Amino acid sequence: MKRKLRLACFIFFWQLFIHHGQVAAATEESNLEPIVVRRLPYGSAGQGAVSAVLTQEEIRNLPARTPQDLLDYVGVDIQGRGARGIKGDISLNGSTFQQVLILVNGVRVKDPQTAHQDLDLSFSVDDIERIEVIPASASAKFGPDGIGGAVNFVLRGPHKGKNHLTASGGNNTTAQQALDVYYEALGTENRFSVWNLSTDGSRYDTDARMSNFFSSNRLFRDNVSFYLDAGYNEKEYGAYDFYTPGRGFPSKEWINVKNVDARMIYEGEHFSFEPRFAFRQLYDKFILTIENPDYYLNHHRTDMLTWGGTVTVPWGSGKLASGAEYGLEHIVSSNLGDHTRSHWSAQVEPSWNVTEKMSAGGVVRLDDYSTFREEWTGSLLFKRGLAEGEEVYISLGRLMRVPTFTELYYSDPTTAGDSSLKPETAYSVEPGWRKRLGNGLSVEAGGFVRQEFDTIEFTKMSSADPKFVARNISEAFTVGVNLYGRWDADRHFSYDLRYAYTNKDLHDKGLIYKYGFSYLQHMIDLGLEQRFGAWRNRTDILMKKKPLRRAWVVVSDKVSVDIARRWQVFFEVYNLFNAEFQDIEGIPEQGRTVNLGATLNW
Repeated sequence: MKRKLRLACFIFFWQLFIHHGQVAAATEESNLEPIVVRRLPYGSAGQGAVSAVLTQEEIRNLPARTPQDLLDYVGVDIQGRGARGIKGDISLNGSTFQQVLILVNGVRVKDPQTAHQDLDLSFSVDDIERIEVIPASASAKFGPDGIGGAVNFVLRGPHKGKNHLTASGGNNTTAQQALDVYYEALGTENRFSVWNLSTDGSRYDTDARMSNFFSSNRLFRDNVSFYLDAGYNEKEYGAYDFYTPGRGFPSKEWINVKNVDARMIYEGEHFSFEPRFAFRQLYDKFILTIENPDYYLNHHRTDMLTWGGTVTVPWGSGKLASGAEYGLEHIVSSNLGDHTRSHWSAQVEPSWNVTEKMSAGGVVRLDDYSTFREEWTGSLLFKRGLAEGEEVYISLGRLMRVPTFTELYYSDPTTAGDSSLKPETAYSVEPGWRKRLGNGLSVEAGGFVRQEFDTIEFTKMSSADPKFVARNISEAFTVGVNLYGRWDADRHFSYDLRYAYTNKDLHDKGLIYKYGFSYLQHMIDLGLEQRFGAWRNRTDILMKKKPLRRAWVVVSDKVSVDIARRWQVFFEVYNLFNAEFQDIEGIPEQGRTVNLGATLNW
């Protein structure tokens, strides 16, 4: 691995070196438009420390198949399974995979059955405007489950003249197609996209088929706007040892997801009002071994229904937002049974300018579940400007997470839920500092301290126990540091570097944990972007290290060329040096993937 790391670093610094030799000639091109790429726009991702944003321009430059592939590039730990981009868990700032809240346009899509389904999304990479990684304290305004933080996918709306058709293919008999069309009808602006992927996988029982259909519709009338987004996703894939690492089960899984999000925004002279309705349905079928399908077969159908609204009014030197929400979660499962739970919530969110250089904001939220007692959560944020382009901030929050249906009711020969589980709670403190240094250089440093109570883990009391059982362990204490720097050297070259460190102390250390040590302890992402006329190139060197395991390095690259205005040809490679690694111990990850394709724009 050291040889591969040295070679990857050599490639990076060689590209850095040639900048000095090529930029002089390139600056003679007078008709090139400068490109501004921002990884950390101020305030765009909400409150807290080191909020990361991946923009649409950056997304185009990355070798990503599905939305989950993009998250590795903003400091999120994606714990993949099988063919790349098909299935994965998510961890943020030392959290368990259950403790990250997934949002789409600010709406919760957290699956109540299990967080294994959280990234089964009903849109494709082409549908994403940007991705925001929101720290834990700031996630309190969106409701429970963001103990480690939240990831918000902001989707593209209709844009006239932004139609495209893409086709590509690669190794492992991989084929990918995408169509994105804009149209107007009955006074509305509309966008429709179709995306399809098929692959045989790089090893036995990792084949996959996946399709997305997504529609975005807008209607504008004076000071009232109407929005309707709807999506459908279906996929089937080989799931070799997905949920039984190291046991050798050739499994199979089928999933389809339906999603609807409708909202209205009224912008009045004295107040604004935003009512909203969201619906998500997920169907999951799983066969443990395709060699004997009747041995273990599960069916699950989960329905989520949410409606509510927010009113915002001016308030002194700031504004005051207040809102309420009602939700319903229902599951019918061959393993978990038939269960329904409802909840309502109310929140108040003031923000104001304390002085010319200092601002403050807060959230107070009450959540009441039919199956648990009510919980108060919230956060406070203070920001102070020090000099032009420089500020310090600190956020504090109280957070909670409700148990999933799997943690409450699941049972198989090796794992069992517990219907008496209590919600998790946590307190988080996140200080930070950011500064623009000039000459295209910006830096940010932040940290976090999190104390958790009643953390839910699947554990055994001793190795003699036949099952891992879901339990509220007493406490967990997590600290970490996030560092980020970017240098836009000129319009041709940009460099960025991200580092994250996390340390987690789980109490009740006599227990045997099923997932307790799968968090990311060290992460380094080193990136280089090159832009010369119609050519674009980005190289990323990503290193991950988890507790009690060796580190691994994955190098990725994407080259694209614009041809005759309407055409773009691209070549991308993931895991250039074919590194062998396991995001989840016992489940080998896919090796090198290569993809060549073209896009027609009109």
